[in-house]
Amino acid sequence: MAIAGPRSGYGGSKLAATVLLIRDGAQGLEVWMQERVNTMPNYPGMTVFPGGGVDPRDYPPKSWDSGHLWTGPSVISLARTMGTSKDKAHALLFAAVRETFEETGTLLAVHEEGHPITDATPYHGDRLGLESHRLSLTSVLEANSLKVDSTLVRPFARWVGKADTGIWFDTFSFLARQPEGQHPDSDNTETDSAGWFPPSLLLEGWRHGLVRFVIPTWAQLKELAHYESAAEALADAHNADMEPHVGELRDDPRYEEFYTHTPIDRI
Repeated sequence: MAIAGPRSGYGGSKLAATVLLIRDGAQGLEVWMQERVNTMPNYPGMTVFPGGGVDPRDYPPKSWDSGHLWTGPSVISLARTMGTSKDKAHALLFAAVRETFEETGTLLAVHEEGHPITDATPYHGDRLGLESHRLSLTSVLEANSLKVDSTLVRPFARWVGKADTGIWFDTFSFLARQPEGQHPDSDNTETDSAGWFPPSLLLEGWRHGLVRFVIPTWAQLKELAHYESAAEALADAHNADMEPHVGELRDDPRYEEFYTHTPIDRI
């Protein structure tokens, strides 16, 4: 890997953001998961959290006013938590919000006055504009008098790894509760199927070869499985380990099962 630049991640890798969207279900905490279509260049057929690469337009404009499209703890505070620059922290949070909206229809933002968005369907025309790269998240927020709320999307983990295509990604994960009144969907070109699942059920499905995970997804599901509720997980987010987990971690006992158990692929 090359030296990290002002808009690249660890060792020059591509910056990416993913969101662990959680809620309280009938049996406890549930997380929204998506199975990627087999034609995707990166991680085809894998079951993943919503997310994707940082776009250049996720970075703040030169004329950025911190109170203009942002509410909650400042970008400087977020950057300290994430261990990165404030411009990268801004871009990663905007990428997390944008990708979640593109892939699930869930808009992790608030109205200008601070009121929550209880119905995101009026903005789904803009969702298509984001998917086609015709619009940026900044332009969508400005046009609809909305703001990103940094209390809604909390840093959770950081993983650095190489996809089958050879591209290295520095992926920052965020934890977010599904907003009341909004309902995620799988209406996008990247997803075969999607739904809400208890983390423990997903891990059991992996053991039986019913779903496929890469190590960051598996490890974060294992972490989520410790929590009884969304509130408990979010309350513990300030303890998140934001040190980069780099490459394969075969010698780490926390991930021994992933590397030693070979499920029979039943898909």
